[in-house]
Amino acid sequence: MEAFDLLNKKLQRIIHEMKWESFRPIQNEAILHLINSPSDVILSAQTAGGKTEAAFLPIISQIADSGENAVKIVYISPLKALINDQFSRVESLCKNMDFPITKWHGDANQSKKTKLIKDPAGILLITPESIESLFLNKTEYLKSLFGSMEYIVIDEIHSFIGNERGTQLRSLMNRLEDITGIHPYKIALSATISNIEDIAKWLNPDSPNSVKIIQDTNKPKETVGLIKCYARKPANKKSSSNNSGESNNSEEFSPLKQDLFKVIRQGKNLIFANSKMLLEEYCDAMQTMALQNNLPNIFYIHHGSLAKNIREECEQLLKTQPNISVFCTGTLELGIDIGNVNRVLFLTPPFSVASMTQRLGRSGRKKNTRKEFRFFLEENALNENSDWEDKLRVQLIQSIAIVELMIQGFSEPLNTATFDYSTFVHQILSYLGQSGGANASELYHAIGETAFNHAFSKKDFIEILQNLYAEKIIYQLADKTITLDKAGEKIVESYEFYAAFAAAKEWKVLYNNREIGQLSETNSMFLEEGANFLLAGKRWEIAELKKANRVIIVKKAEKKKSIKFNSGTQNTHQAIQQKMLEIYQTNFIPGYLSKNSLPFLQEAFETYKTAIAAPNSNILVTLEGTRIQNTLALLLKQAEIDAENIETGFFYAKGRQELVKILKSIDFSALDKNALINLIDRPFKYKKKFDYLLPDTVLNKSYTQECLDFEGAEKFIEKL
Repeated sequence: MEAFDLLNKKLQRIIHEMKWESFRPIQNEAILHLINSPSDVILSAQTAGGKTEAAFLPIISQIADSGENAVKIVYISPLKALINDQFSRVESLCKNMDFPITKWHGDANQSKKTKLIKDPAGILLITPESIESLFLNKTEYLKSLFGSMEYIVIDEIHSFIGNERGTQLRSLMNRLEDITGIHPYKIALSATISNIEDIAKWLNPDSPNSVKIIQDTNKPKETVGLIKCYARKPANKKSSSNNSGESNNSEEFSPLKQDLFKVIRQGKNLIFANSKMLLEEYCDAMQTMALQNNLPNIFYIHHGSLAKNIREECEQLLKTQPNISVFCTGTLELGIDIGNVNRVLFLTPPFSVASMTQRLGRSGRKKNTRKEFRFFLEENALNENSDWEDKLRVQLIQSIAIVELMIQGFSEPLNTATFDYSTFVHQILSYLGQSGGANASELYHAIGETAFNHAFSKKDFIEILQNLYAEKIIYQLADKTITLDKAGEKIVESYEFYAAFAAAKEWKVLYNNREIGQLSETNSMFLEEGANFLLAGKRWEIAELKKANRVIIVKKAEKKKSIKFNSGTQNTHQAIQQKMLEIYQTNFIPGYLSKNSLPFLQEAFETYKTAIAAPNSNILVTLEGTRIQNTLALLLKQAEIDAENIETGFFYAKGRQELVKILKSIDFSALDKNALINLIDRPFKYKKKFDYLLPDTVLNKSYTQECLDFEGAEKFIEKL
């Protein structure tokens, strides 16, 4: 029987009215499976691959005649904007149905939420944070609200894996099943990923083989692109002015900005960068150039620090305007429908191949169109004082590596085995807030065993409880009941508690009382007075740390001092850095590199050949991923070796061979890892929201899994 014939008559009429001529293969297969032989399902396809309809058509059909009596489908999204977007699509599929579709997030209509609590029915679209809020604020309604659900749809599941939100979501789903006593089918929607079988284990750890995997088999669209490099103008060089005092256009804006303006002044474009400050700078420049050239302003910006109404206005313009260019962070990476984009541009290389693929999926969605990317990269001009990273053109090489891996079909495997101690603490506090109190064995059963599937040992659990007690977050009554202390109540009652993740902690960097940028704590194990680092293309020395308000006072660094850390904000996967090494070693020149950028690449190859590959080099190349690099840096710190930590490895004045001897002498079997990690100040090991509530031994475990790789470092040293 064909998929269409299996659907409820009400839904068939809607499909006829929408004038659908046929279903996509992924939709056909999903309908047949979920109606004939239902189980947990993963639907994997590229952006605009029809995943939403593949999930909702069969399950709406199944609840068409029963959805008015209870909430039957719970759709979970990583973004409020995606909920708003999907609401319209689901609503159009349900317009002949007798049940409501309810949005539930911080900005959703309160009266409709209240109505749903009183009379649960239909489909609920919600974020993990709002589910957390329900556990704490609507505890008595959890069973009536979720007790009849038949399906949980998790959108963009790849965005949840390996981070606090995913850990929280899995815990909340397990707790809901424990409260209601039911096990709804879970349907996960995902972009194309390399280790989809691991996602099945994440979705159903008890029976991963029962999870049906349905993948889009359509051939990916052709991709075209360009990488172009520009020399950065010397800092503080003032633009010349004419007699009227107005700046001269040709000198006010760099060649990069002028070329970028020519490209994005027409069509629909998304421009990504890793820094909000950089996005603001470039958006402002484009708006100014449009004004000076008497052209309409089509340039907008979209990132998480902007007010909701500004972001929503931008999203609406993207959906309706054919001629618009938006400077954005990852906020526009996920699946909110903004229509076809002509091209996707990058001002800095993305942190991962998966991110590049996801962003590029925004383009080429119309028939007979191609996906198009462009990189506009700014590199420092070389002189006698240039740093190694300038000479090696790391940004350019990383961009090429990411594009090459994407072309080869590589995507970073998602880490489904992460044990997130911070969210374990979060869920312990959540349960105490929900229940009012429990003894230790009840608490461990509810969270350690049920919510986290025995991921954490009883020893870790007891140590965490003892630390929470010492910090006066919890206390124990005479009858052994554990409950929240005043400090714990304050944490749980805060609106910010609903999110298991924390906003990235950044330090303001000040030079002569002027902010020159911000520095993330992510890789700053050497954040100490006297340490050197790179920011905004310059070398700085930390003159003073003001820990209370996260301010770093800097002065210009002396050239002779070693760089102790870089200002990067995310870990780079090993495969990217290994591809970078291959590019250096083979002098690989891609066909998508602009001709005027070739000298930058040749400078990188020449530097690698003469300064790194040479037998008497002072540089030990690692290029094995950020976690191995961090581990080697920490080992050298313990050995009191003054090696310069550059992005590609280490510079040692006494020579690479001497550095290799030092590393080879390390006995990993006798290594006291806790003592080693304790060289880092405790506050600098806080990478997740509730790390500050972890006891030292557990905090070191948490820091190790986030930032270090002892096994990988040992294998790297063995190969030297």
